[in-house]
Amino acid sequence: MVFILIVCSALAGFFARPFIDSLIEPASRLLTLADGPAKSPEAKPTTETKAPEAEAATGTFEQLETPPAVVILPELDSSDSEIRNAITTVSPELAPWLKGEGLIRKFMVLVNDFSQGLRINKHLDFIKLPQSLTVKETNDGIFIAPESYQRYNALAMAIDHIDVTALSTVYKTFNPLLLQVFKEFSYPEDYPIETMLNKAAMEILSAPIIEGPIPLTKQSVRYQFADPQLEALNPVHKQMLRMGPENTRIIQDKVRDLLGVVK
Repeated sequence: MVFILIVCSALAGFFARPFIDSLIEPASRLLTLADGPAKSPEAKPTTETKAPEAEAATGTFEQLETPPAVVILPELDSSDSEIRNAITTVSPELAPWLKGEGLIRKFMVLVNDFSQGLRINKHLDFIKLPQSLTVKETNDGIFIAPESYQRYNALAMAIDHIDVTALSTVYKTFNPLLLQVFKEFSYPEDYPIETMLNKAAMEILSAPIIEGPIPLTKQSVRYQFADPQLEALNPVHKQMLRMGPENTRIIQDKVRDLLGVVK
């Protein structure tokens, strides 16, 4: 389900130009099987924050059996056209976000980042939103403007239209190519690809939702969350906040739907 994770998180914000991130942990940080990845201290939600429980998902990514039909796959480096066509069949509105080359490798690198709570800028350059951050300044301070959330509306709707059963079939079909890239990460043999995918899904589902205005502060040329608890969140959760509550709900609901299909 790498594609739903990209579609439901990366494309919906991680490809956007950063405006609020503080220093991001190095991409080379590896997960440990016993304790999981090192994370910043968990931020306690503010009184305005509603943190959806990751456990609300109805399932998890599990190891897959070989698809029953014999499918002749292209070589990894020649797979862009096939994977692009396959994903657009599950939601044609996703086509604008599936440009570029090396899609499977780029998608896998991003999911690996997400599974560790990371948002690595150099892995996001191949797709950017054309609009920049919009803020609203009042006597009470600086806030994220509603227009900033609206930048993601079209993409959120494309995600909402995804046929998760069809996407599950796409994942099973292209699983050998995904595994080929996964092996390049050099995880231990007893750390399967499904563990990485589940961790990425849980990062998305555990992102908080803020209903009210989100205050910002400007540090030099960059904005930061004024609330120290929000600023302490990991980069994945910060990016979800930048998308706005409604778009975040759409993405989280679609991930839950997918987890209920992939068993």
